[in-house]
Amino acid sequence: METMVGSIRNLNWSYRDKPLFTNISTDFPSGAFISIIGPNGSGKTTLLRHFLRILPSPKETVVLPKGDSLDYSQIELAKHMSYVPQQSRIEYEFTVYECIAMGRYAHGGKFSTLTPQDHTLIRKSLESMNLCHLENRLANELSGGEYQRMLIARALAQQSCVILLDEPVSHLDVHNQREILSLLRRLVEEKVATVVCVLHDLNAVSAFSDLVIMMESGKIVAEGSVKEVLTKERIEAVYKVGVDLHYTSPSKPPLVMPKWR
Repeated sequence: METMVGSIRNLNWSYRDKPLFTNISTDFPSGAFISIIGPNGSGKTTLLRHFLRILPSPKETVVLPKGDSLDYSQIELAKHMSYVPQQSRIEYEFTVYECIAMGRYAHGGKFSTLTPQDHTLIRKSLESMNLCHLENRLANELSGGEYQRMLIARALAQQSCVILLDEPVSHLDVHNQREILSLLRRLVEEKVATVVCVLHDLNAVSAFSDLVIMMESGKIVAEGSVKEVLTKERIEAVYKVGVDLHYTSPSKPPLVMPKWR
């Protein structure tokens, strides 16, 4: 039986008296790279925020491995999942090492000092994200790609079994997009964490995902493998743009080519 890092069951949600979700349900299987896709305003970030308990959910609508998420303390929740938000900049003069060390808060008391094990895990996180040469650099001096890798390293230091990311590469160039998504893919393949990621680039979704959840207007309109979800008919219906799908081989995921003109 497939294990889940969490499930959303019959979630209803309204924003300013306007219903967005009506009985929405989905599962997040462990050991997978899960992409949540859909047009702007379809509810992708809102879905993540409910799962993270940033937005309130009724009892029994967000279920985690040990039961209802409402029964988890904040520390227990932090041990289960970590979050890399869409927009986040640290304005204070913390070094990269100090920022990553913040991920260890869930494993110590309020005024506890870092243990030798903490430092070992911080260094391992630095290595995983290719940041060792930047550990003494101020976080607010990093490039966009370096900063995003630092946030992921902080999530790794948190040692949660699932990492949720909201559009982690939308503001980066193609090189940095590929580098960060490849690093996240490696975390899944090495069984370090399950990755749940809101993405806009359908070719990135095609290249890296195990499971795709497609949303439109607050509904989940499709979920499954890349080939099951990223069909020409479905993309055109949801995104309102013509596309061609190109397969380089039967075993490869499709390339999605929008018809710009």
